[in-house]
Amino acid sequence: AGDWKLAIIEADSMLDGLLDKLGFKGDNLGEKLKSANQENFRDLSSAWEVHLIRNKIAHEGEQFGLSQHEAKRVIALYEQIFKDFGHI
Repeated sequence: AGDWKLAIIEADSMLDGLLDKLGFKGDNLGEKLKSANQENFRDLSSAWEVHLIRNKIAHEGEQFGLSQHEAKRVIALYEQIFKDFGHI
């Protein structure tokens, strides 16, 4: 489970960097997501969902239960966001 959690944290960091390149403003990913809307960020609700899961991983660590199925679903959501922005 640790590898999956690490992959989610890395994907979240990649998303943060992507939003920087795209010109979203904010000191952290949460602030950048707040500056976005459905018109300029089609997958905004997915981005919030995966970012909040990443925050639980970061703050709760081992206490945060994450199944392999759920981890794969979260990674797939990050991939979809990256694809929609032409990042992968």
